[in-house]
Amino acid sequence: MKFNDLQSEYLYFKADINIALQRVCHSGSYLLGTELVELERMFAEYVGVRQAVGVKNCTDAITLLVRHFLKENPNAPIILPNFGAYPTAMACRICTPNLYFVDVDDTLTMNVEKLPTSLHHGIVIMVHLFGNIGDKRICDYATSNKHTLIEDCAQATGAGCGALGDYSVFSFYPTKPLAAMGDGGIICSKSNDLRVFEKLRFYGYDTDEIGINSRMDEFQASIVKAKFKGFETLNAKRCAIARRYRQHVRGFRVPNSCIYHQFVVQFNERDKVLAELKRREIPYIIHYPSHVSEIAVMKGLNNQVTYRVNDHVVSLPVHPFLSEDEIKQVEGFLYDYRHYERRN
Repeated sequence: MKFNDLQSEYLYFKADINIALQRVCHSGSYLLGTELVELERMFAEYVGVRQAVGVKNCTDAITLLVRHFLKENPNAPIILPNFGAYPTAMACRICTPNLYFVDVDDTLTMNVEKLPTSLHHGIVIMVHLFGNIGDKRICDYATSNKHTLIEDCAQATGAGCGALGDYSVFSFYPTKPLAAMGDGGIICSKSNDLRVFEKLRFYGYDTDEIGINSRMDEFQASIVKAKFKGFETLNAKRCAIARRYRQHVRGFRVPNSCIYHQFVVQFNERDKVLAELKRREIPYIIHYPSHVSEIAVMKGLNNQVTYRVNDHVVSLPVHPFLSEDEIKQVEGFLYDYRHYERRN
C-alpha cells in the first residue's frame, strides 16, 4: 500500500499527458506560452473569477500577493491559522514579521471565534486545510475590519473555493487534487486586475516593485490542462473512501464541502497507534508535527495556541487508486482501534 500513488495517477491520465507533452515539444515554446495562457483562462472560468495568473508555485503566489500589498501598507498585520499553514506562513515571513497566528477549531481550519478584533487594514489568509472549506464568517470578519482576504486553496481544488476572498491561490504540486508533475501555482481574483503579477513573476519589469523569477513552464501547464477533465472524478473517489472511514472513526469536522485531500484523525495515544500502523504495514504521515508559531523562525511572534492538535494528528491513505483490499485494511484498523478506545 502507498500513501500516495503518483505513478497510477500518471497512468490514469497517460494518453492525454503524452499528447500534451508532445504538443509542447513540437511548439518550441517552453515558457509563458499558449499552454499557460489557456490554462489561466480555463482555471479562472472554473473557479468563477475574473482573472488568473500562473506562477512557479503556490508559495511564490502568496509571497507576490503579500509583498504587493505591503508596498502601500508596510506595517499591515497578516492574520493566518496556527496549524497546518507553515508554507503559507513562511511565504509571509519572507515579507514581514507582523504575523498574527489564530487557533484552529475541530474543522482544523481557522477558528472564527479567535480572530483578533483589534487589528484592521491588514491581510487575512483563510486556509482550506486538507480540502476542508474554512468558515465563511471569516469573509464577514475581513470586510468588517477592512482586511484584504486571501484564500489559500492549495489543498482544496474542486471543493468550491477560490471566489470568496479578494484573491485566492492554488497549488499544482504533484500530490495536490489537480496536479502538475513538478511545481506550479496560480493567483486568482474575482474583481482585481492581476496584470501587475504577470510582470512581477518575470522580475518586475515595467513596475516600481521588485519582482522574482516565477514562471510556470509550458510542460507543467499542459499537464494540468490534460488532467482538467478527470480530476473531479478522482476527488469523488477520495471522498467515497473517506465516507467509509468516517463510519469507524471521527476525523475533523466537515461543516461545508470537503474533498479530503488528506484523511486526518486525532488519536489520544498516538505512539501506540503509530506502532500498530507499522505492524499492519499501513503507511501514514503526520500533518503537521508542530504548530506554525513553534517553528524556530516564527517564535516570538504574535500567537497563542490553546487548541493543541499537533500531538494527536495522523493522516491515513485516502488516494483514489487504493484497491478494495487496501481500503478494507485501513477500515479494519479503524474499526479495531475504535473498540480498543472503548475498552480503555
